[in-house]
Order: sequence, then structure tokens, then C-alpha cells
Amino acid sequence: MSSDKVPQRRAARKNVDERRAMIVQAALPLLVEIGPSVTTLQIARAAGISEPTIFRAFEDKHEVLAACLADATDPRHAVQELAAIDPSLPLRDRLVALIETLRAQGERIGAVVNAVSLASATRPRRAESLSDEERDRLSDARTASYTRLHAAVVEVLRAGADTLRTSPENAATLVLAIVMALGRGGGWDAGPAGVGTDGLADLLLHGLAA
Repeated sequence: MSSDKVPQRRAARKNVDERRAMIVQAALPLLVEIGPSVTTLQIARAAGISEPTIFRAFEDKHEVLAACLADATDPRHAVQELAAIDPSLPLRDRLVALIETLRAQGERIGAVVNAVSLASATRPRRAESLSDEERDRLSDARTASYTRLHAAVVEVLRAGADTLRTSPENAATLVLAIVMALGRGGGWDAGPAGVGTDGLADLLLHGLAA
């Protein structure tokens, strides 16, 4: 007896891109929590898959870490969170939410970059070994990332822009420069002089004058 039924792949089977994304999302918090010593077995357990499944999506652990780095530095996460800030909130409340978002994004990126750098120490690649084309591509990617983030910050500050001493665009540049500098220099938690989110919001709103 013939059958017209056509064999189908399991509905739960994910394509490679979906599997890679799932693995990266499972690996990111482990990288932040454990650091470079995180194993592919730990990542597999967090993702709810077997360890060999990882190597059907990635060549090795270093490729997993590279994908984690690309995802962590993608500004889309922060852009989405910034877009969710209620424009009807008072300026100070929006500024606090804005700073908290940028600070959290910076801390996530810093933790992942540090973990990936340490894990890749056995396979270092000096920046000067990059080709001109690769350096240009990296520079373009950083510029595009900053442009997207800057535009999102501008939108947060646009409501009630008439109360600002400068344009939302200039204000966004200032906020990003200060928050990024604090993140790089460890100024958020540097002893008694550490700057908190509320303190920075007040400083941006009122300046240094008493």
C-alpha cells in the first residue's frame, strides 16, 4: 500500500543560525559570571543541549567566544532598552534610566571582552597584524555602532528639549562621552569618589555650581 505522506524533519530541529544564537545567549551570562574558564559543557547544559551540538554550530570554543563578543558589542540591546524609556517621564527620570542602560551595557561589554581576551591568550593576534581592510572594517563597525547608540540617546532627550541648554544631539554626545569614560576608567566605583547614577544625573542637569 503506497502512502502520500512525505517524510519531514523534526519540527523542533533548529537551523544553524538559530542554534548559534541560542548557544550565544546561554554562554553570555556564563562568561560574565565564570569568565574565560567557562567550558563548552557548561554552555551546553545552560542551553539545554548536548555538548556535541555546540560543535555542529561552531568550530571550537574560540569561535563561540568570538560570537559572544560580536553579540555583546552589538548596540541593538541598549537601543531597544533606550527606546522603551517613557518619553512622558520628567527629564531627570529619563536621564537616570538612560545612564543606567548605558552603564549596564558598558559593564556587560567589559566583562565579555575581558573574558574573551583572557581565553584567547593562547592564540593572540596582534592588532598590527590586521590588514588595512580589516582595520577599516573594524573602524566602520565601531562608527556605525556609536551612531545607532547616539541616535537612540537623542530620542530619549528629545522630549522637553526646550528645557535643555543645548540641542538633544549635543547633549547625547556629552552623556555618551562621560558614561563611556567612567566605564573605561572605573569611575563608577572608585572608592569614596565613585560616581553613582543619581550623582551623574544631577551633575549633568545642574553642573558643578552649588
